[in-house]
Amino acid sequence: MIYTRRKFIKKLGVLFAVVPVWGLSRIKKQKGFKLCTLKVAGLQYGDMSKHVFIPTQKLSFIREKDNLYDAYAVAIYLDKRKVGYIPRTNSRIIASLLDNGVNLNVNVRYFDKNKEIWDRLWVEVWQV
Repeated sequence: MIYTRRKFIKKLGVLFAVVPVWGLSRIKKQKGFKLCTLKVAGLQYGDMSKHVFIPTQKLSFIREKDNLYDAYAVAIYLDKRKVGYIPRTNSRIIASLLDNGVNLNVNVRYFDKNKEIWDRLWVEVWQV
């Protein structure tokens, strides 16, 4: 069967018209754009090391300007409990964005309680 470009585009249009029926319309889209995916540092030092995180779970950033170890420290919180930190290699960028008033969302990207603690939790950072 030979398809012309017009027939191909027409069939493709029918396919995309049916896609929401398959349930893809239930996927919640994040507004803004994704800046990066990062591993959470310091998870082992807080009381959240035994916590089970759920993918897409909302977290928050708190800038720690008076941190003794990193002048650009950015802590990650779940409600009012400290989860960990943005790794030092990436903290300067995130801290600069926060200091300049850029709205950032952070949510859980990946969690595996069976992995080593320093590789257990990954987060996504979104600019909104």
